[in-house]
Amino acid sequence: MLRPAALLASTFLCLFSSAPAQDAPVELKLHWEPGQTYVQESDTDTTNFLTALGKTSDQKLRMHQTTSIAVQKTPQGQTEAKVMIESLLGEMTYEGKSHMFDSKNPGASHPALQQILGGSAGKSFTLVYDEKGAFLDAKDTASMVTGGVEPDLTSIANARQLATLYRRSLEMGLPKIPVRPGDKWISDEIVPFPQAGTVQVKLNAKFDGVVDREGRRQAQIAFEGTMKSQRDKDSTGRELRTERPVTLGDDSKVNGHVFFDLERKTISLAVFSATIQLKVEGKPMPVRQQVTTRLMSMKPTGAQ
Repeated sequence: MLRPAALLASTFLCLFSSAPAQDAPVELKLHWEPGQTYVQESDTDTTNFLTALGKTSDQKLRMHQTTSIAVQKTPQGQTEAKVMIESLLGEMTYEGKSHMFDSKNPGASHPALQQILGGSAGKSFTLVYDEKGAFLDAKDTASMVTGGVEPDLTSIANARQLATLYRRSLEMGLPKIPVRPGDKWISDEIVPFPQAGTVQVKLNAKFDGVVDREGRRQAQIAFEGTMKSQRDKDSTGRELRTERPVTLGDDSKVNGHVFFDLERKTISLAVFSATIQLKVEGKPMPVRQQVTTRLMSMKPTGAQ
């Protein structure tokens, strides 16, 4: 899943328009509350235009994923958020046929779906934050690593990238400093994607205002921008000549909106749409994707 690993260099420029003096700036920073468990549900619709590669038909994939995030405070004062995929449902349509996937019975699904989605449910990782809420690291990624007792280095790297990609996708479009309704900013970040490698995600975002949604005051943010593959670099920052089998073309675009719950300091709804120009072994293949993520509940850990 392309939803916009070690955190690489990122730059963030904030361009603010004037706002009425009575509108005090608000901080729209994601916060995980210790002792609480969050439950998210995500719906992802992806169309791979395989006809561009000479196939007889395009492929459509729909997924419904339930994710839990259990948060606790460590004796050292750090906050740990354990992210676990609880369940996954999928449907693939290809060559006029539909194939279903259910993580409760993965063996009954089409082999292609087993390869893509099999084993996803139950996988987990932990995001670690310091006492001020700054991200420190992703750990406990062993459940996402393949290779048994001798896991390969690529699998380990991909597991860390997936953990970071999940975190960064939740923060996509959020400002780094307090903002007022009407303020605009530009986010220009480097995000590591499995397979596609380093991708530049540049967004133009706007704080549309505070609305009442589901009985809570929520900040509404809209954004649009571009995604573009970058050259891999070594530890010194020097560009490498390696060629990846999958890259993103310069004209890949993304847009969306999020609702940020001002009381619970978390995303209640996020909708991302992307038109991606993939290059698969040098051949162009368009991909269209929409991801909708909802916060279903936030309850004390262990509560029913």
